[in-house]
Amino acid sequence: MKKKNLNKKLWLTLLVLLFCVHPGAATSALAQVPASRNQAIALTEEFSFFIKDFKVHHQGEDNTLDLEVLFRYKPNISRSEYPDFRWIAKDIETLLKNYPNGDDYWELVNKRLTSLVLEKYPAVAKATITIQVSPSAGVPYTRSSIVTRERPPLRKSHKRTTP
Repeated sequence: MKKKNLNKKLWLTLLVLLFCVHPGAATSALAQVPASRNQAIALTEEFSFFIKDFKVHHQGEDNTLDLEVLFRYKPNISRSEYPDFRWIAKDIETLLKNYPNGDDYWELVNKRLTSLVLEKYPAVAKATITIQVSPSAGVPYTRSSIVTRERPPLRKSHKRTTP
């Protein structure tokens, strides 16, 4: 009986020493344990890019914008489904240059941009765009709009069985 208690104490002491001397060793050993074949591994893919110092005439004056575009891909997309981000950037720039209502608030402009990304690029499940507007003659403040738009989750179809 004493021998079992001594072995337990010895193992506990070794574990404590291992954590104290090299704390990463125990956790890295745990990290090397492979996941069960039945256990699903979640994967989230996101991509972002910046458009810096974009000049646009809006709200009656020239503005300088910095845009951050972040999007999340739908799960398990194939190689051929990845969009070239340069197309998305070009579409955003084109919409900003040709925006139909020059009096719209930046929030409305941004809602239109996120809508464009989701409508045109089916591999994108979620889009977040931050528009930062530099101070101008009419508005001496830096301001920004952040809009996130996400596709609704797909509903699972329930097959009806006839009796």
